[in-house]
Amino acid sequence: MDAGPAVVGAVAVAFWGYCLWDFTRTDGRDMRTFTPPVWVVVLVLGGTVGALLWFFAGRPQSPRR
Repeated sequence: MDAGPAVVGAVAVAFWGYCLWDFTRTDGRDMRTFTPPVWVVVLVLGGTVGALLWFFAGRPQSPRR
């Protein structure tokens, strides 16, 4: 048996879980692009694509040094 697809699926689910956890820990005033209710819909219904959107377009930008 090839474990490749199972590993990719596990990584995708773990990434989605991390993004969902990160969303719950982020203050709504710091979110970019959308409001918190919209992000809930994007994350829950969007799956991995929603997680990628959160990771690159929704998370607060880290302060530059």
